[in-house]
Amino acid sequence: MNEKILFRYIYELSNAAEREMVTAWLQQSERNRDILVALVKRKQQLEGAADQQAADTHWERVQAAMNEEVPAVKNIRPWWLYSAAAALVTVSMGIGWLWQHQHTPAAQPVKLSTTGKNKQVITLPDGTRVWLQYNSSLEYDARAFNNSNRQVILNGAAFFNVNGSPDKPFRVSTHQTTVTVLGTSFSIHAREHEMQEIAVASGKINVQAAQLNINLLPMQRIKYDPVTHALLSDSTSLDRITAVRDNLLVFENDDLPSIARKLSQWYNRDVIIHGTPHRVSFTGSVQDNGIQPVLEGLSFLAGVEYKITADTIILSLKRNHKK
Repeated sequence: MNEKILFRYIYELSNAAEREMVTAWLQQSERNRDILVALVKRKQQLEGAADQQAADTHWERVQAAMNEEVPAVKNIRPWWLYSAAAALVTVSMGIGWLWQHQHTPAAQPVKLSTTGKNKQVITLPDGTRVWLQYNSSLEYDARAFNNSNRQVILNGAAFFNVNGSPDKPFRVSTHQTTVTVLGTSFSIHAREHEMQEIAVASGKINVQAAQLNINLLPMQRIKYDPVTHALLSDSTSLDRITAVRDNLLVFENDDLPSIARKLSQWYNRDVIIHGTPHRVSFTGSVQDNGIQPVLEGLSFLAGVEYKITADTIILSLKRNHKK
């Protein structure tokens, strides 16, 4: 008997011709009937009592087929014993796979994104809070998140305040990097094709990537290139680490091209530098109350002149600005 036909028969998926084949097969020997009994019991064990009524109904059909007149069988060839055993194993495995497939909860993917015009504060199912920066996204499986582990995928920049749970590590995956924590607060800047920056505000985290496995404590920071594996480590200020949470745009020894690049990322605008500026660097922070107030702040603090068109920002240094 073809094991696929038995499989379909047990799950009531067979057609009329296949049912006739199984009935004839049952009438051939008592061993055949024992095989089917074992398979049906295996199915019932897997399903438990969830569908007991349907199982009882099907069992009555099986018994009816078994109780039909059975012709005498003169000989049972030894090879058939091996074939029957193989069929039992094969179909049992098929039943087990189908049961697991049918009873495995489907994933419930959740993706939260921001644009160049908005940020977002997210509370995850475990109580962890995430401050998602401009042009960033956070993904997780809502069904699996609160079971054995807590895992999210970040593309962009965010500040995390992780709700402590010693038996359920919290993991953040970025481009080729994984950050593991139990309960802490930290920031991640991980945009594609850029140097990643990870810093700890409180607690302790572990960062893993190719050729990288490092623990970070409060005020410690790393900058990591996932392509070249270059690594820089230093200490930084709490204000810089919590900037995303506190709605600040932070600059650290940034020249005009670097300022332009950050503004372009944050606000999803084309930023053009007018002229050839002399070398200048700016360190400081500006409260993020929108593009216009930010540019006004930079104009005052860093000597940056600006012009805003429909979708472009033009930057230049004031003529009388000194380094």
